[in-house]
Parts: sequence; structure tokens; C-alpha cells
Amino acid sequence: MSTPEVTVKSLIDKDDKEKTDEEKEVTSAEAGSSLTSQQADEALFFDEFNRITPRNTMYGFLTAARARDFELASHYLDYRNLPQDAAAIGQMKLAENLSLILDRTLWVDIDNLSNKPDGKKNEAVPSYRDLVGEISTSQGKVQILLQRVPNKQGTQTIWKISNATVSKIPLLIKEYGYNRIGEWLYQSLPSFEFLGVMLWQWVYFACSFIFFVLVAIVLTRLVSFVLVHLKFPIQQDIVDFINGPICLLIAVIMSRSLSDESNVTIAFLAVIHGATVLLLAWTWVFLRIVDITKHRLSQRFIRQDKPHAVFLLRPVSNVIKTSIVIIMLFVWFENLGFNATTLLAGLGIGGLAIALAAQKTVENIIAAITLYTSAPVRIGNLCKFDNHLGTIEEIGLRATRIRTLDRSVIYVANAKFVDMQLENISERERISYRPKLMLSAKTEQQNLHAFMASVRALLKEHEHIADEPCRVRFKGFTPWALQIDVLSYVETVDFAFYMEIIEELNMAMLGLLNEHNCELANPEFARVVGS
Repeated sequence: MSTPEVTVKSLIDKDDKEKTDEEKEVTSAEAGSSLTSQQADEALFFDEFNRITPRNTMYGFLTAARARDFELASHYLDYRNLPQDAAAIGQMKLAENLSLILDRTLWVDIDNLSNKPDGKKNEAVPSYRDLVGEISTSQGKVQILLQRVPNKQGTQTIWKISNATVSKIPLLIKEYGYNRIGEWLYQSLPSFEFLGVMLWQWVYFACSFIFFVLVAIVLTRLVSFVLVHLKFPIQQDIVDFINGPICLLIAVIMSRSLSDESNVTIAFLAVIHGATVLLLAWTWVFLRIVDITKHRLSQRFIRQDKPHAVFLLRPVSNVIKTSIVIIMLFVWFENLGFNATTLLAGLGIGGLAIALAAQKTVENIIAAITLYTSAPVRIGNLCKFDNHLGTIEEIGLRATRIRTLDRSVIYVANAKFVDMQLENISERERISYRPKLMLSAKTEQQNLHAFMASVRALLKEHEHIADEPCRVRFKGFTPWALQIDVLSYVETVDFAFYMEIIEELNMAMLGLLNEHNCELANPEFARVVGS
């Protein structure tokens, strides 16, 4: 008979089943109390310890042993014809030792035992016996058997744990008994249990883990000290990584590999199989690796003059961290005995509703990634969008924050912002200078020609005006003015410096107007002509 894999879910299910069985027993007792004496005589014979079937016998023994009522538990063992070494131990101690042996070696699934007075008929044991399980020892396998024996009155047969099994308890306790510390804690601490693990075991293995944590701290601090004092430099985040998550991971691995197994029970193995602390340690390791990688990439992008990529790292790292946590949670649930596929199916409907509700949020996140990768605008850029002009201060996961020239702040959803026509003013390599010159229609030809030549010379000779394109042309007529088209570029992207240059040019151009007897057109005249 193979022992099924035991998980935390198995322990929880066992507790729930025991509570259900207790409620059923109470209900049955209440129903039985209403029977008349004649009905009771006609009913199945009564046994005060309910040892009528193999299942009831084993359940009664395990329940009494779990409550540490070994006087009650001793009534479920057959003590007939025991060898001297077994008989000398005493009935209550034999029951206690058997309970300890089963806790350490055999997971008894009560549901697999027969619930009929005759027991199972198709097992490779005599018809008067039922097989519970087998335990491996240095002298071969020992069978845990239930056996039909006469009751005290000799009128009926009941089921007890076979004397063939009881006689092997001295051998089994020698190989599977607790060590001295475990035995002392077992006898000294209260019989409280959590997830099938006794209080003394929690205390024992918690102290063992603390010891291994201290050992890991010494080892990692020694390694950090050696690395820091080597010739090649090591950054502080690596030292913190070694002293933090790596230290915890080493402590957990040592605790799982080097702990004394003489005090380990099947229930504790089920808790260990959950690997809760181990998964926490690995999660911490992976999250810190993401942080270190993000820091290294940020430094590289800054050196490569790619600051926009640095802002992209934050949402990407958050997505990776969230994925790590979710994966670890599903691994943990699998280790506890729960079906992760079932959990995913259960979350599917809820996830669909959440996805529909978060559709706009997802759109904004994707738009944020698009803004970071395509980079039509960057943090600090002055841009024009819609009817607004402002400086990009932050591209968040949901919205982009823009500071306007009026110093107010505008938040635009990323999904909307990425679809706008964006004019990135900060990307200009130079700024245009295009004054609107409308001269009076009365201006004489020679004066106009001389003025245009002087303006052309002014722009050509200025050190901050680009050579090409640079033009001054008589564009055309209106009934009230002569249009002069001036196109040139100031070689700067600094708006404050640009304002200084065009102020200088405007002053010079005003002097040229006076010098060549040219007047600007009067807008009032334009309105009169238009009317």
C-alpha cells in the first residue's frame, strides 16, 4: 500500500472531515437515545469504544492519540501474546509510541479503510485482518494491521490494532523515535496543534531556522567583507543584495538540507513541501535582481544620453515584478496541494470583468510605452499640442503632465495624447526670424530698394543668422501697403538668447527704416480702404 502525497490541503481536509464526523456522531447519538429498549436489542451490538469496523477503530485511535488521551487510545490495541520487551513498555506507552510512529512514517487515509464489520476481503492478508499500511525498517517492512478479536464478553468480534503490529512497536520506536531534545519538548510543551504540527515542533524548527539564519549572516557578511576589500570595486547595491535576499535564501536552503530529521513528522513535511519561506526568499531575490538590473540600465542609458529610456524602465520593471509575484503565488498554491489550473479558471471570469473595466487603463499604459519608445516628445521638451503650448514634466502610466507657459498644469490621458498632432518645439535646431514688414504704399522705389539691400546686408553680416536660407524680397502689393518678405534663422535653440538677437535685429531694422525714409503702413488706412 503506497502512502499518498501529503500536502497542507490534505491536512486542512482532514481537519474538516474530523469535524464533520464528530458532528455526525453527535447526531447519531441523539438519534440512538430515542430508541426503545426493544429497538436497541434488535440493533447492531454496542461497543463502548465503537470498534465495530476497521475504519471506526482506526479513527478512534487517531482521535484519542491526537488529544493525547493515551489511556483511551490503549483500548484500540490488542495486547494478547506480546513478547516480553513489548509487554514491559506498558499499554498506554505502547499506544503513545504507535501514535508517534504513525505521525512520522504513515499517512493514514481513513476513507480507504473498510466501514463494514467484516472488513475487506480482497487484500493479501488473512480474512480476519485489514492492512492499514507498511513501514520500512532496517529489518524489512512492518505491516500496520487491524484484526478482528473477541470482545470482553466473548459474544461478538471487534476490531483492534493487531498484536502482530503492537509487538513491532519497540523496533519501530527505536528507528523512528524523537531525539532527546524533541522528546523533552514533546513532554514539556502543551499539546496544541496547527495544521497537524504540534507546538513543540514549531518551536524546535523555528529555533533551528534562527540558528541557520545566524550562520548565513556570518557567511554573507564574510563574503561581503572580502569582496569590498578586493582590488576591483563592488557597488553597495550588490553588497546589500548579498546581505539581504541571498542571506535569507542560504539560511532556508541550509535549514531544509541540514536540519535533524529525527523530529520530522508527515504533517511537518507537508508544511515544508509548501516551501513558503523558500518561495519568499526566491521572490525577494528575483525582485532585487530586477531592481539592480533597472539601476544598471538607468546608468547606461544616462551615459548614452537616452534619458527617455530611463522613464520606460519603471513601468517595465513594475510589470516584471508583478509577474514574478503572481507566478510565485501559483507555485505556492500548487505546493500547498491546490490546483493552480482550477484557480486560473476561477479567476478567468473575474479577470474578464476586470479587463473590461480596466480597458482604458490598459490603453493608457500601452500609450505610455509608445511615448517612451517612439519618443515624439521627452521629459523637459517644449511642445505644442491641440491649442496648448507647454513643457512635458512627466509621462506617467495613465496620463502625461504638461506645464503651460502660464505655469498651470494640464493632464492629458496617454491614449489621447499619443494620437494628437504634436509639435516638438524643443527639437528645433534653430529658430526662424520672420518680421512682418508692411511699408506704406507711398514709399518711393529707390528708397524701398535701398532699404531692402540694407536689411539683406544686415542679416548676411550678423554672426548668429544662418547663411541659408536668408532672403529679403518684395512680395507684393495691397491697396494700402507694400509687402516685404523676410526669412532667416537664428542659430540657437535657447529661447531667451533668441529674444536678445531679434531685439537687436529689430532695433537695427528700425534704424534702417528711418535712414531710408521708409514708413510702416498705417492700419487705419487699411480699414478705410476696406470699408
